[in-house]
Amino acid sequence: MKEILELIENNRSNFSELNLFRFLRNQSINPVKRLAFAPCISPFVMSFGDLNKYVLQQHPTSDKIQEIINQHTAEEHNHWNWFLEDIQALGYDFNINFNSTLKFLWSEETKSARWISYQLYRFIYDADSIQKLVVLEAMEATSSVFFSEISQVAEELYKTKSIKCRYFGEHHLKAEESHSAFMPETDDYINKIFIPQKRKEELATIVNQIFNLFSDLTESFFQYAIKYQDNSFPLNSYCSQSYDYEYIIIGAGPAGLQLGYFLENSNRDYTILESGDSPGTFFKDYPRHRKLISINKRNTGYSDPEINLRWDWNSLLTQDYSKNFTDYSKKYFPSADNLVEYFNDYAKEFSLNIKYGVTVEKISKNQGFVLLDSYGNTYSCKYLVIATGCPKLYIPEISGIELAEKYTDVSVNPEDFENQRVLIIGKGNSAFETADNLIDTAVTIHICSPSPVTMAWKTKYVGHLRAVNNNFLDTYQLKSQNAILDAEILGIRKNRNEYVVNVKYSHANGESEELVYDRIILCTGFRFDDSIFDVTCKPALTINNRYPAQTSEWESTNIQDLYFAGILMHMRDFKKKQSGFIHGFRYNIRTLHRIFEHKHHHAPLPSRKIPLSPQAITDFIIDRVNTSSSLWQQTDFMCDLITVSDDSQEVQYFDELTKDYIHEGYLGRHEHYYTVSLEFGQNVADITDPFAIDRVHKEDAFNSSQSEFIHPVIRRFHKNTLIAEHHVIEDLASEWKEDVHIQPLLKFMTEQLTHSQGIGAHLLEAGLLTSEQLEVALEDQERQATARLGEVIQKRGWVKERTIQFLLNQVNNTLVDHPELNACTQLGNNLVEAGLLTSAQVDEAIQEQKISNKRLGEILVNHGWVNSQTIEYMMKHLSKANATAQPEVAVMN
Repeated sequence: MKEILELIENNRSNFSELNLFRFLRNQSINPVKRLAFAPCISPFVMSFGDLNKYVLQQHPTSDKIQEIINQHTAEEHNHWNWFLEDIQALGYDFNINFNSTLKFLWSEETKSARWISYQLYRFIYDADSIQKLVVLEAMEATSSVFFSEISQVAEELYKTKSIKCRYFGEHHLKAEESHSAFMPETDDYINKIFIPQKRKEELATIVNQIFNLFSDLTESFFQYAIKYQDNSFPLNSYCSQSYDYEYIIIGAGPAGLQLGYFLENSNRDYTILESGDSPGTFFKDYPRHRKLISINKRNTGYSDPEINLRWDWNSLLTQDYSKNFTDYSKKYFPSADNLVEYFNDYAKEFSLNIKYGVTVEKISKNQGFVLLDSYGNTYSCKYLVIATGCPKLYIPEISGIELAEKYTDVSVNPEDFENQRVLIIGKGNSAFETADNLIDTAVTIHICSPSPVTMAWKTKYVGHLRAVNNNFLDTYQLKSQNAILDAEILGIRKNRNEYVVNVKYSHANGESEELVYDRIILCTGFRFDDSIFDVTCKPALTINNRYPAQTSEWESTNIQDLYFAGILMHMRDFKKKQSGFIHGFRYNIRTLHRIFEHKHHHAPLPSRKIPLSPQAITDFIIDRVNTSSSLWQQTDFMCDLITVSDDSQEVQYFDELTKDYIHEGYLGRHEHYYTVSLEFGQNVADITDPFAIDRVHKEDAFNSSQSEFIHPVIRRFHKNTLIAEHHVIEDLASEWKEDVHIQPLLKFMTEQLTHSQGIGAHLLEAGLLTSEQLEVALEDQERQATARLGEVIQKRGWVKERTIQFLLNQVNNTLVDHPELNACTQLGNNLVEAGLLTSAQVDEAIQEQKISNKRLGEILVNHGWVNSQTIEYMMKHLSKANATAQPEVAVMN
């Protein structure tokens, strides 16, 4: 037995250096937090009492060794009472319902404490007394280390907090040291026990296994304590409690963290609920092969951190650019593990209010939202933001689809597919990522869906197939036994150890056939899961139930105050722009937060006043298009807004709004405003070969609208009607700083501001031209570079030259008011001068007015000579004195 005891002592020495004990010795940590794992130990403490009382003991006995065991265990089996006292003293004795108690005791957090009890029972049950004694000695060795260390923490706790512990304190330690079973005479007897060599080897194995079990147990305690250093709710997360916030975000992925950052900075009352034990839970598992397709370009040649975000697709936004993903990996396509590490540090760096381990099971709404988690806790809020992404695997409706393995759990070890025929269903990046992984080992790989492959470098949409995943294309086009099938799968059936798949080809005149495979893998993407919403707040879905339907403010179309963040925002630009990815939705979320501040807290949208001059506005535009990362990443979706006041005295410059938000809201009601965006050519997606494009000459500013590569576009609107458009010619380096870029823009702004309301806007306002006609005229003008818009409209026969000239005089403020005339006479004169009425018609209408006492405008409209919109326009542009003094000219009150 002596050799066994020496082995135990050696293990004991190593055991004392485990993470938990170094943690317990760290006096810089609050002693209460060092004991945060206390509830986690409860399954072991309680079952250890049973182990001593019912399994280790044996009565009656004449075996000396069993007598020693009986004596020791009789002193041990009631120590759990001290544990209960300490739980109460430490503040963990919550009022908790029975179901919640069971959930905690059988949770992942107590798994090691349960498992070790089962294993100790296995070693002891029906064992002889020597094996029982060896197990007992090994357990006592670990116990000695544990209580020696933890009693120091208990002593510190008593001195600083006046909290007295018996189980974790000196009381228990002294009881352990004074066991009569381990008096000198007993030790001497045990040392002399003879054990045969073979039996000794068996017992040595058991000793090592026991120390391994206790090492795992203490590591679980350590992880539990660390987990709750920043979130002081170990056991109370299993209690039925209620929490109330103004904002609740569900999900601590990149979207939840990004919005949390902005809410934290604006000092709002919020929390983030996360089901995992740390941020970015999704990225711990996906992508399955761990390589991200979001680029991480560290060296750009620029020192401006805003510009550098154009090629950093993983960083979350901060006010001072202080926390960037580029510090976490040097890889252009980094590992998802680096991203998880970054998310953890981001959450800690900015002290985001995150509750981990909270799985929301039900959401309902009365006046506000009420969320119920898996432990029975309730959370209420006024504004709810869903940032969970799309966690639900899409399963197509195909007969026999249950026979397919899923992307979420299929093996990623290529050797498991050695010499096999594999069908992959789906043509997205996950499908090609999976196929690329199997090229080395599989016999044949087919990738199948009804639609052809779409390449990201052709569409400029990064969610389409990326080059980093398209090695497989070579193996198809260069005849290496692999294929891409454009086909509908009609059914799958199993035939012995093979799978027979019935396919109907999309481009083969209806041809169908049966193909045979050894494995089928489903890579059909993910979608939104609405199962947690009850009928009181279930959001409407769209795009084949893939996304929740949303307004331009990313609010549910049918549930007020329910918002969406992250990839769920992609519903607004599905498969067109980048809202489904971090480098796109990070800007959407900043805009969403600004909308929150404006809409819920009455703060103005951020803007700057700039001088009302063509040069000042041009300078602002040029600076923004050369530096902004949001306009670069969210092409033709996000834009800057420039508004000119009705009196043409003030200009406001708004950064970073979406076009939809502008045109669908109050901002789109401005009579004079501009949008500034970066865009690719209008026909870029239709180009046959994106590597052989006939580009416009870099000096040919006259044809700048034909630019196919990314370039600035400035559009002028009257309310929501496009009035004018200017393209800044494309540039290889995407730097628009030369005269060929600046001077044409300056000329455009000069023309627009000189005619603060262009002829097109006047014709629209007067009801003389439709918005459809104006769009056609602008296209004509673009093709006829020297033509004026008024000339184009006149040639189309839509408006008389005389009318256009009259309105141009209005544009240039050269109309002459005649204050000596009354308003009716002046209105009639203007209509005649504009060629819209004859003098005879005006005279007839004035005579009728004298008899009927009707308004002049009403009479003219009733005769069908002009429309009411034209009358209102003319009234608006009469002298203010006449317009206010003579209401009798109006069409209606």
